[in-house]
Amino acid sequence: MKHKRATLTALAAAAVLTTAGAAWYTTLDTPAGAGPSATAHGLCLPATETDADKAGYARTIALVTVEKTVEYREGSSDPGGVLISRVKVDQTLKGTPAETLTIGQSVLPVAGGGYAMTKPAYLPLEAGHQYVVGTAPDTDYGDGWVRFVTSADTDTTAAVQRWTTAVAQQAAPHPNPACTDTTTTNTTP
Repeated sequence: MKHKRATLTALAAAAVLTTAGAAWYTTLDTPAGAGPSATAHGLCLPATETDADKAGYARTIALVTVEKTVEYREGSSDPGGVLISRVKVDQTLKGTPAETLTIGQSVLPVAGGGYAMTKPAYLPLEAGHQYVVGTAPDTDYGDGWVRFVTSADTDTTAAVQRWTTAVAQQAAPHPNPACTDTTTTNTTP
């Protein structure tokens, strides 16, 4: 019995770990005036785990110095909001950004002032500091939306080399290999 319980525990743990890497959302379509949902859709997020993935999804990548925080916009229903910063482009690594950019990023405000990151590759931009940023076009926030941020304060040369290599090896945008999009018809919640 002990062996059987240990085996079942190991299998359950493996199933949890296998599915933990797959980020997905489910939407339910309900026909107007009808009862329970008729269709469920699972949607995987794009792969952005590696530097090559991030470089592939970013339209521009640049070494920047943050000049100032332009504004903070509170989020509607989710916690946090958008930090909009003006940055000076010190060195272009991908694309053709302007000399200065106004870019937005998702952040969480912290007690006593300042902001916290919403995900690991997403440091909040602070005035006077250098970063390598990857952006995508988004006119709602000026010149774009931040896809990733890495600090370049302590070793600018290493940061530039890291992202120059990532751009050289960039992967074309592709789905996350850890999950697949699914559609299940005629299901109920």
